[in-house]
Amino acid sequence: MKAVMYEAPRVVSFRDVPEPSFDSNTILINISYSFICATDIKTYKQGHPHIIPPTILGHEFTGVIERVGENVEGYAVGDCVTASPYINCGTCDSCIRGRPEVCSSRKFPSNGAFAERIAVSSDYAKLGLIKVPKVLLKQAALSEPLACVLNSASSFNPKPAESILVVGAGFMGVLNALTMKTIFGAHAFITDTNHDRLRLPKKLGIEVIEDIGEMHKKFDAIILAVPIPELIMQYESHIVPFGHLVLFGGYAKETKAVFDPNLVHYMGITIVGTSGCSAVNFQTATKIIMNGTLKMDEFTNEMYKFSSSDFQTAFQDAMEGRVLKAGFIL
Repeated sequence: MKAVMYEAPRVVSFRDVPEPSFDSNTILINISYSFICATDIKTYKQGHPHIIPPTILGHEFTGVIERVGENVEGYAVGDCVTASPYINCGTCDSCIRGRPEVCSSRKFPSNGAFAERIAVSSDYAKLGLIKVPKVLLKQAALSEPLACVLNSASSFNPKPAESILVVGAGFMGVLNALTMKTIFGAHAFITDTNHDRLRLPKKLGIEVIEDIGEMHKKFDAIILAVPIPELIMQYESHIVPFGHLVLFGGYAKETKAVFDPNLVHYMGITIVGTSGCSAVNFQTATKIIMNGTLKMDEFTNEMYKFSSSDFQTAFQDAMEGRVLKAGFIL
């Protein structure tokens, strides 16, 4: 099958690779849609401690089941599905403490999603494989990023009518703000130094702030969707007493940051952060998309053919910010 192989930082190839192995406990999926994530871009640019080349990148996808092993129950050829990028063991210390997103013994599908096919075991399917309507195949491929937003929200428990500012209007920033508004009923704001990026959130009913320097309002929570450590000091004074500063963007290894400890000590401001998601987050996110509570159409407009030339174009467009979210049609 064709796949995009991550060979080394800054080196990827589009080539033939072996088909996923198949046995009586396996579900084989033909991938329909696959999206480029910020993690894929960071891995390509600088490497990743947990993504060892050569390997196939990609983890946001949907597809149609092609084969089902004879011991598999609950799934059939032709079912449309989406899958979590990993499932948790349930028995390590992190899982037992209720933090499965940092499970030390995660299980993964057969390969990454920048490929024609992917396989999961029947045990994997019990936690991480969800049937979706055919008409929502494209949108449901974005269940994982929404799951990450839901997991982040659990760290500060947003409440209806609270004021929440998201800093950074890239895909994850807009998705954070839209989720705060639509799912949690918060008064969502967003800001970005690139004012062109503020057009979509404004269209989605999110209040935009073009110049935070002229904004004297304080917020119940501020979500930093861009991993710039200097923003911590810049924005912590814009939080109400006992509010939250949420570090959502993934910082480079060995990044150091400065904050005012008096705001934490005297004003009770809490700095929180999470990464990844749990199986429950993923299942909830998929349900939210399937029942139409949060529509993902605006994020699925920039689609590319799954080919060597189009892959390179899609990656460059995503890295350079020419598109909000790049995806492949297989």
